[in-house]
Parts: sequence; C-alpha cells; structure tokens
Amino acid sequence: MKDMNTRERILETAIELFAKHGFNDVSVRDITGAVGIKESSLYNHFKSKQQLLDEIFNYLDREFSGMSIPEDEAAKLIEVMDPAQFMDMCIMNFKMYFGKPRLIKIWRIVSIERFRNARANEFFTKNLVDYPLLYQSKVFEAMIKKGIMVNADPKVLARAFYSFILFIYMRYFEVDSSEYSITEADSPEAVNPVDSPEIQEMIKGHMDFLRRAFTV
Repeated sequence: MKDMNTRERILETAIELFAKHGFNDVSVRDITGAVGIKESSLYNHFKSKQQLLDEIFNYLDREFSGMSIPEDEAAKLIEVMDPAQFMDMCIMNFKMYFGKPRLIKIWRIVSIERFRNARANEFFTKNLVDYPLLYQSKVFEAMIKKGIMVNADPKVLARAFYSFILFIYMRYFEVDSSEYSITEADSPEAVNPVDSPEIQEMIKGHMDFLRRAFTV
C-alpha cells in the first residue's frame, strides 16, 4: 500500500478488515490504527464508517456493470456457440471476476453484511443469483430451439449448471476467503484461487458431466 494516497489506504484497509471481521466489529480506531494515521484524519476523506462501506459497494456496482454482457452481444454469442462453449465462457468469466483480489474481499463483505444490510442483500440476490440464472436460462432456451441442446426446461438446466458456480463461490470464496489477502494476492507471484488444482479438478469433472448431459 506504500504507493497509495491516504484515501486509498483507508479504503483498502477497511476492505481488508470488514472482510475479516464484518462491518459492525471494526471500529474507526481499528482502521486508522492499521493505516497508521490519527482518527481525525479519516474524516478528512470519509464522513463516517458507513460512507466507507457505501464506497465499497459503489465500487462493486461499477465493476459488475462493466463486466455485464449487453443483450445484443449475448444474442450474437448464442449464434456462434454450442452449449459446451457457452458454459466454458461462463466459467472463464467467473474465474476472471473472482480472480481479482480486491473483489474476493468485497464479495466476502457482501456475504457477511447481506443479513443486516439491505443493499448488500439486494446486490447478492440480484447479481449473484437472479441475474445469472435468468441470463443462462434465456441462452439455454434459445439453444434448445436451435436443436443443439437437450430438450428440457431451460430454467432447470440453468439451475443445474449455475448451482455448481455458486457452490465454488460459497465454499472457496465465502467460507475460505481469509486465505486470500489483498496484499499477498496483489504480488506478481499470486495465483488465481480458481486455478488451484482442487478447484480445477472439480470444474473439469462437473463440466465433463454437463457436456454429456446437456448436448444432443
């Protein structure tokens, strides 16, 4: 963090501490102590601890919006992809998104705070559950109509596919995210958690099964 300005250092430290302990169990004193500044200095950059959390959620909103696929582009993808290729693309997008060290921590914050923060709960439900399932079910429905995918309820197929991604998130990013420190993961030697042999073996086995089950 030595190259960051004070505001950035405060924000990064808040992300690290909120991800480990939760918003309620971290004080302004904890944050400023870890940064190495006086408590009063924090208020030169943020009005309150709540504003820090709001800024973190704003960052996540921007990141998610930037990675969403527009509907017209999604329609073009369907024309050139088969089910296996589409599912591979979804896994790759998951890897890219959750391979960002800062986002791993922020999603951990969302997972903790969604039980007591309406915005966190809405973001979790909408962007990690509802939107992906809706998008994938529409793609699968189009592929079924083209005759390149097994004739089944597209919503059921989407749940069968996406539940595995949710499992990886909850098991390795929500539960075990403490392994992935922002400062460590920012180093050139850092490895994307999704690239770990354990997760890669699980992905391969599950995707091999789905390719056989979903394609005609």
